[in-house]
Amino acid sequence: MASNASDELIGTWVAGWAGARGYETRNEGRVHAALRHDTTEDWEYVIYGPSKEELAAVAETLKKHPNRRLTAFDDSVERLLVAASEVGLQVAADDEVLMVTELAAHDVEVPLPAEGFMFQIERDGTHAYVSLHPEDNQDLVAASGHVSAVEGFAIFDRIITGPDFRRMGLGTLVMRALASLAQEHDVDEGLLIASVDGQKLYASLGWTSLGQVVNFKA
Repeated sequence: MASNASDELIGTWVAGWAGARGYETRNEGRVHAALRHDTTEDWEYVIYGPSKEELAAVAETLKKHPNRRLTAFDDSVERLLVAASEVGLQVAADDEVLMVTELAAHDVEVPLPAEGFMFQIERDGTHAYVSLHPEDNQDLVAASGHVSAVEGFAIFDRIITGPDFRRMGLGTLVMRALASLAQEHDVDEGLLIASVDGQKLYASLGWTSLGQVVNFKA
């Protein structure tokens, strides 16, 4: 299992994350970029282990385009924060982590839904979408998530449980279903970026942290 983040690993995550969301992508040297058409309507940059020169170049772009953001990963968050501050970048968020798991340890069959709920599963090539709905209101999404298979990894994204359906185990069911669907492809490991709310759930399912994620603005 991947024990450290790397430029290649981050590129794989970007490909799966952007692919699931339908984002246009490009590369500018070592900097990955995705056009977040559904939120900021602008580009988000992603990089692993940026040099001060790379941070400075991105900072100049962000100053010209205030809606743009930089997501950065580094083996030393302290060093990253110092270098980013020196080039004028400000921390927008620093409470997420990159997590990984061995998929062989997860179910290969889609679990049964909770009583009173039903699964809906959509497949599109290497992407899959899972949602849970109350049987008596099938238009209502109680919990949902995406997974994309990219170069031996399954990228999990947008794992959401509705406010009225939390603490019912539905997030766990969605994660188990996504893991089983991912294993229809040639994948060995799962990757995701976890929010504060999701970290405890994913850890309980056998996911481990590869380090902190920091999002910057100008």
